[in-house]
Amino acid sequence: MKLRNLLRGVNPLSCNIASDIEITHICAHSDECKAGSLFFAMRGDKNDGNNYVNDALAKGAAAILTEYPQQEGVPYILVQNIRAVIGIVAANYYGNPHRKLKIISVLGTNGKTTTANMIGYVLNFCGKKAAIIGTLGAEISGRELPCNLTTPDPIDMHRLFREALDAGCEYVVMEVSAHAVHYQKTYGIVAEAAVFTNLSQDHLDFFGTMERYAATKYSYFEGKNAKTAILNVDDAFGLKMSREIRMPVKTYGIQNPSDVFAIDIAHHPNGTSCIVNAEDEIFELKTKYIGEFNVYNCLAAIGCLIALGIPTDRIAHAFLKMEPVRGRFNVMGGNKKVVIDFAHTPDGLKNLLKAARGICKGKLIAVFGCGGNRDTKKRAIMGRIAAEYADFTVITSDNSRDENPADIISEIEQGFREVSLDYITIIDREHAINYALHYASASDLVVIAGKGGEEYMEEKGIKRPYSDKKVVEDLLRRYSL
Repeated sequence: MKLRNLLRGVNPLSCNIASDIEITHICAHSDECKAGSLFFAMRGDKNDGNNYVNDALAKGAAAILTEYPQQEGVPYILVQNIRAVIGIVAANYYGNPHRKLKIISVLGTNGKTTTANMIGYVLNFCGKKAAIIGTLGAEISGRELPCNLTTPDPIDMHRLFREALDAGCEYVVMEVSAHAVHYQKTYGIVAEAAVFTNLSQDHLDFFGTMERYAATKYSYFEGKNAKTAILNVDDAFGLKMSREIRMPVKTYGIQNPSDVFAIDIAHHPNGTSCIVNAEDEIFELKTKYIGEFNVYNCLAAIGCLIALGIPTDRIAHAFLKMEPVRGRFNVMGGNKKVVIDFAHTPDGLKNLLKAARGICKGKLIAVFGCGGNRDTKKRAIMGRIAAEYADFTVITSDNSRDENPADIISEIEQGFREVSLDYITIIDREHAINYALHYASASDLVVIAGKGGEEYMEEKGIKRPYSDKKVVEDLLRRYSL
């Protein structure tokens, strides 16, 4: 592609190369560069792309796109905001597929993956052909593709859009993280609808304060990023946005007046039922999803689907057939029952344990840890929550990364000491799960939180294969539990 076509929509501050040079590849990592590459020298605190310009050129890069003036002899395009520009250029490189797709964005602290998958499932069930991009990777026409991040970086994102369009997809349902909003990953993309699930403590290692974290999410809805907002007005922040943002809004909830709400909610061992009023269309919803937090996820999806014009009878039929998302309140076991879930925030853990209590006949046993190099303030809080809502807890490791897992566990313990001493610490996660399963009686329920569908454990910069589900399956089989 000619450079001038690649830069359509970009206003460079300066450029010292001809606009008709051929660009055959784009990348943001110098080790991916080859002959004909355009290298994005992304600014960063720890790993600044400007430090890799010479490496990119040595590997054959034809030009450098940068925010930094370059030394003489370096072919460059100088721009003011590279975060925004990379989205424009990546979209141009792949033929702007987002303009031909209907994008659905799902934002919030908890529930993004489940809500996005619910929306995608119903759309596909109704013959609308939707791709899904998020924490569990990308799913396009039955193919599962890995994604390293909840919201892929712009080059990968627009490549996935291209693949979705080429596969005949009409919709792409994608999770949009707060980090993605901060780094302007979705710059230039206008979603058909943007769903907001909730706001609670997370990522304070990055944002510093809840105010900054909240402001980042607010900025997505404040900007021209979506045509319609679907907001949870039982969440204080969602209610605030519903009153302040200047765009069409549809609301959902259980407690506060809303466009889509549920009554007569009944929780069962194998699912949930309720009556849904969706803008005065009333229908019964039956789903295999368990817990009140999943009722909110259902309502978020329903509100979005109705905004997209999907009939309520088709929505209800699809939910009846829908299986729970991998790693989200997955119930396993024979004589002994186990729940595996991704809950890794204080609010997420509380909702999980409250939902688990509803299907637990005996003691509720929790197994969880907290990730390293992440928000340290939530560790004691999550310990206190486990102490309050579980009868017994095994505190263990969860992606300790560069931290000592024993130190992380010690911080979690601080929350327990305020409430209860009904816990044990076992650093090795597999051993911790083994202990919990043997500790539990047939009437007890073991809840394993934090990793969900993840298939790795990250320690000291190394990711090794690991799966809570596989560990549980192996233990249940080995000991006939």
